[in-house]
Parts: sequence; C-alpha cells; structure tokens
Amino acid sequence: MKDTLFLILKFVFALIILPVVVALTFAFQNELATFEPALRHTLWQGMVTYVLLRFFVYDFSAVYAFGQGIVTSVFQFLKPLVNAAPYVLPIYTILVLLVYAVISVMGKLSGYESVFIFLFAFTFTMHIVLTAQDLYKKDSIAGKPNYFFSMILVYIFDVFFMALLMSLILKGFSFTHFFQGLTGTSADIYRMIFKQLF
Repeated sequence: MKDTLFLILKFVFALIILPVVVALTFAFQNELATFEPALRHTLWQGMVTYVLLRFFVYDFSAVYAFGQGIVTSVFQFLKPLVNAAPYVLPIYTILVLLVYAVISVMGKLSGYESVFIFLFAFTFTMHIVLTAQDLYKKDSIAGKPNYFFSMILVYIFDVFFMALLMSLILKGFSFTHFFQGLTGTSADIYRMIFKQLF
C-alpha cells in the first residue's frame, strides 16, 4: 500500500512539474536562437545526425555505457550520488565544452567552433535519448511512474546544468536571460492552468 501511494505521488509530482520542462525547453531554445544562423544550423545538424545514425546505423549504447562507467568510477566514493550521477551528468558533452574552453583560452579556436557546437549537440542528444531509453527499460510498472518522474528530473537538471556551463564557456549565451525566460514562462503556464481549473 505504501509503495503504491509513493508511486502515485511520483506520477502526480511529475505532472505538476511538467510545465517547468516546457518552460525550460523554450528558455533554452530562445537563448540558442541568439547564436549566429550558421551555429544554429550546426546545432540542428548535430541533433539530427545523432537521431539518423541511431535509427539507421549505430545506436551508440556502448559508447553511452562507457561514459556512464567513467562517471560511476568518479563518484564511487559518494554513495548517494553514484546511482544518479551517470544519468544526470552528460560526460561527453561536458568534455566537449571543457576542451572548447581550453582551446578558446589558447586562442586556437578559429575555424573549429562549428565542430565543437556540432559535437555538443550530438553528445547531448545522445545522452538524453539513451538515458530515457535506459530509465524506460528499468521501469517495469504499468504506466511507467518511475520513468516519468526520473526522466523529468534528469531533463531539468541536465538542461539547467548545460545552460550554466554554456554561459561560462560560450559567447552569447546568457544564463541570466535563460533563467528569466524559464521563470517567466513557468509562471505564465501555471497561471493559465490555475485559471482553467478554478
């Protein structure tokens, strides 16, 4: 009985925070829209390339599992985090952004920026898709309440963390504008829902 109640609460909580997911996505997209058209095109290419390769060539699950293993090894001494870290930390995307930052500081980025933007989009899409796939498979309960709850939290953390990291590394990405967009859109959605219900 207690387990059933807990699962229902998870599902309800996932529904309650769903507007945050929508607002987060819009805020992230709006900030990416400030990039030059060529870089925006490269972002889309990275995402679409991963999706096409996954469905028609190779799904990269072994690459993803290897990355998860690295994160697990790093966090093995922090027991509460060791289970969640591989899902919430897109290790390949983080590495791409760190290498980008180092090369940028060295002043040798010229001509390679689009490559890093492509790899960023590719690896982040891979992380989100394969994390969703992994969490979905692990939830055998009807209605997938654990999956929905976990995936929403992972998505929120990942996009928020990427926005913070990108604001520190990429020119033109403002975390302040992103956060303002997130909170403003979230408030608008909740107000609209409240008016519809009451």
